[in-house]
Amino acid sequence: MAGDLRSTQLSYWLRRPVNRRALLRGSLTLAGGAAMAGILAACGGESSSGGDTGTGGGSTTGGATPGASPTAGQFRPVQTQVTAEGKFGGVLRVAIVGEPPAFDPTFTTATVTHNCAWHVFETLWAPDANFAPKELLLESYEVQDDGKVFILKLRDGVLFHNGKKMGADDVIASLERYSVLSGRGKTLFQRVEGLDKVDDLTVRLAFNEPTGILPVFLSETDAIIIPKEIADASHDGEMGEFIGTGPYMLKERLPDRYISIVRFEDYQPLEGGPDGYGGTKIAYFDEIRFIPVPEVAVRGDGLITDEFDFADTLSTDNYDALAAEPDLTTQVVLPYYFYGAHFNKSQESIMSNRDLRMALLTACDLDAAAAAGFGRPEFYRLGPEMAAPETAWYTDAGKEFYNLKDPDKAREMLQAAGYDGTPIRWIATKEYAYNYNMAVVLKEQMEKAGAVIDLQVMDWATLVATRSQRDAWDIFITGHESYSHPVLQPFMSESWPGFWSSPTKDDLVNKIIAEPDPDKQMEYIEQLQYHWWEEAAYIKVCEGATLRAYRNRVKGYVNPADWFFWNVWFEE
Repeated sequence: MAGDLRSTQLSYWLRRPVNRRALLRGSLTLAGGAAMAGILAACGGESSSGGDTGTGGGSTTGGATPGASPTAGQFRPVQTQVTAEGKFGGVLRVAIVGEPPAFDPTFTTATVTHNCAWHVFETLWAPDANFAPKELLLESYEVQDDGKVFILKLRDGVLFHNGKKMGADDVIASLERYSVLSGRGKTLFQRVEGLDKVDDLTVRLAFNEPTGILPVFLSETDAIIIPKEIADASHDGEMGEFIGTGPYMLKERLPDRYISIVRFEDYQPLEGGPDGYGGTKIAYFDEIRFIPVPEVAVRGDGLITDEFDFADTLSTDNYDALAAEPDLTTQVVLPYYFYGAHFNKSQESIMSNRDLRMALLTACDLDAAAAAGFGRPEFYRLGPEMAAPETAWYTDAGKEFYNLKDPDKAREMLQAAGYDGTPIRWIATKEYAYNYNMAVVLKEQMEKAGAVIDLQVMDWATLVATRSQRDAWDIFITGHESYSHPVLQPFMSESWPGFWSSPTKDDLVNKIIAEPDPDKQMEYIEQLQYHWWEEAAYIKVCEGATLRAYRNRVKGYVNPADWFFWNVWFEE
């Protein structure tokens, strides 16, 4: 296995423009077979949550030069070539931004949950180096009946952490649970006519109309495969037992102290080398501990004092200081996430008033908010897009609504909307400093236009629990992958916090899912993004980079958008 890693040229996650048709052609290659060609051409590769990165091996060469300022060029993810053999052993200590609200990626869309949990759980497909879905737990698949039927052939011999062999019953139970709990699952399964067992290693998934992007949906971490017994027991709620097929298995979870995962000795890695979030996975560490450290300064200090080996989401204000540390490697990631304020559009919230939402959008100076969140302009970029310029789904549709910075006009619009001074409840957290800093600036801008903002600060886990209550809040900030297909954004689901109900949105999402022609699909994406803005569903502030750093003894880490630590090891 080490030989495979040595021979693998790890040169992906490059920040480069993506040709849409080329990307879509890549999906066709995955699909194979003329019958499915037209269908899968519609989906293209997805930069999924999986989103951000790579494969293991070798010395990382992309760390910033100590003392140097980041430039646009340094935001380029690392091109890495394996130059050393991976070594087994050791305990990796990872400082994460806070306690995950759950350890079940189907139950919550929180990024910190997904990043921790996908060491334990796996999906049928996983995003490859170009963000296109590639088989992971599948041996192969074929598409029949002009895109209405998918025959899924499972890999034989894949074991769960409890020693049970994965089979068709497990996949069916897991996908049925996904269809109930996941917003994306609900969207996808509106089109499902049948989910049947063909034999112990074969599943038939039938749709009521052609479906072009099934692999993209099922490569997301909310579509994990777990044992049937656990899926049935947690059909409409959070799992109580965490058994997956991944290279690491859960050992212990002590809330607010750490989550411990250990190597799964019976893991059967794919051959062929690492490939994005899939391919060959090697668990080199004996144990990985994810340690919640809500204070960003403590994460940075702990890295310098060798309390942690890796720290996530560091303050960009400390870039120069961290880059000057001789024992550390810093990495900046962009494309990454776009950030902004979600309105509670349910009838239980004052923000169900579209004219009121538009008034607050008109008031905002997004240059100032982005600067408050991310500091130097090298760490963010403005724009109305839902998908980054490097993706196949980029469009500037809706730009006429973006960054209007007109408080006088906003004051008039507030009055016209019938606003009576009722406090608008904004739930915020300091665990993501950029979110909090942007919230403070946007609050001031809205208040200058005449709005009354009640900023309520809480920890992230509490915020995640609160935002699911339709009558408990009006605004909150979070981020979303800028490298993800627009229809996969969780806020497309009416059940996701924000509660966006729109027949126009639903119609466009359905058209995108079914449309086989890539140019026509892009027309629908542009219409969807425009509708997003004309509905004032969200105030996108900017796309922000994230800063991470690790001790130099950590090898094989290649600057993914969403971090993971298989194919990563200690030098000594």
